[in-house]
Amino acid sequence: MGTMSVAVIGAGAAGLVTAHELVSAGLGVTVFEQSRRDGGLWVYEKRVESDPLGQRPRERIHGSLYASLRANLPRDLMAFEDYTFDSAGGGQDDWPRYPGHVQILEYLERFSVDAGIRPHIRFGRRVERICPDADGWRVDGEAFDAVAICNGHFSEPLVPDLPGLEDFRGEALHSHNYRQPEPFSEKRVLVLGASVSGAELARELAAVADSVYFSGRTFRDPLAVKWRHDRIKRCPPVAKFLAGGVLLSDGRRIDGVDAILFCTGYHYRFPFLAPGVVDVRNNRVRGLYRQLLAIDRPTLAFIGLPFRIVPFPLFQRQARWFAYALARRFALPTRLARRREHALEIRALRQAGVAERHFHRLDEDQFDYLNGLARQCGDAPLPAWFRELWREHRANVVTHPGAYHDLPLTARGPSRVN
Repeated sequence: MGTMSVAVIGAGAAGLVTAHELVSAGLGVTVFEQSRRDGGLWVYEKRVESDPLGQRPRERIHGSLYASLRANLPRDLMAFEDYTFDSAGGGQDDWPRYPGHVQILEYLERFSVDAGIRPHIRFGRRVERICPDADGWRVDGEAFDAVAICNGHFSEPLVPDLPGLEDFRGEALHSHNYRQPEPFSEKRVLVLGASVSGAELARELAAVADSVYFSGRTFRDPLAVKWRHDRIKRCPPVAKFLAGGVLLSDGRRIDGVDAILFCTGYHYRFPFLAPGVVDVRNNRVRGLYRQLLAIDRPTLAFIGLPFRIVPFPLFQRQARWFAYALARRFALPTRLARRREHALEIRALRQAGVAERHFHRLDEDQFDYLNGLARQCGDAPLPAWFRELWREHRANVVTHPGAYHDLPLTARGPSRVN
């Protein structure tokens, strides 16, 4: 029996570490990357060519970064296992605790080389069709035993279906296409979406705009709400767009709006998967065991679907779990057992009142989730400092949301940090 062959879709952080874990488990790996370089969403593109709201792009936009973006997590949390963000790993000792996107891309590019992944990558290969084939898969006609989907979920902007948007005469764009605040200078801007990214962009725009309105559902998210800004006016959700402004859910109007910035998230989309392979409804990928493995097709994995997580370590733990499952280093539960566990998970989420579009949201639950994957792999649980540092960081975000990047952190990981 020959080496099992695995296709990895995407060479961003998830794809790179997935390829590394698969190779380490003795499996054959081919990575398909549509662009000419690795790094995924961390590749900054100053100009984008798309429909203003990104719903029907003329060409796929590779990244969704804005110029000033910095990591919203400290670098010692962000790092892959045994590959720190300092000179002992893929970074530099003098990098800030919260690195910028240029530094994160440099880290990933070094990981690609140091881990020996780059020779496995086929650059400029946009995958058009993945379909089941007997006991394996066909990727644009090429046979593979397994597939890891690592294309991320920050490429298909989600814009709420609200009446009147077609009548709005100002500029409307999704944060996916936002790069710098200067084009909004002296304008009246409405930022729609009470998320962390919405809060950060509202603050950035407030430095140049005439006025900024920050509109969200309830502002109950502790990561976005506990802050004040003299130049930002909070307002309830938008009920309807008007030619020159908006009608709010409480009946008030905001007139003279020049631009709307949608910070409303992204769709989970897999246009290259053959019909019937996966079911995505209400922005949830259905039928996944442990939020990553197709229950009925256990040679298909989705790495990196959960959100509100520490991304790089989660990608790595998921990737190792999938690699070990393929290499039969642990016994995968039967299909019936996988279905039962999945049903219990969904039932618990519904009973807790979690909206279906938030089923992939982990937050504090990510630690038990990661430790559960580690147990099946025979790995040690997360070190104590990991959760301690995450909680200290989160507390800083809640209490000092506009300044947490510059606050000291007492909890420390293994890297040399400033």
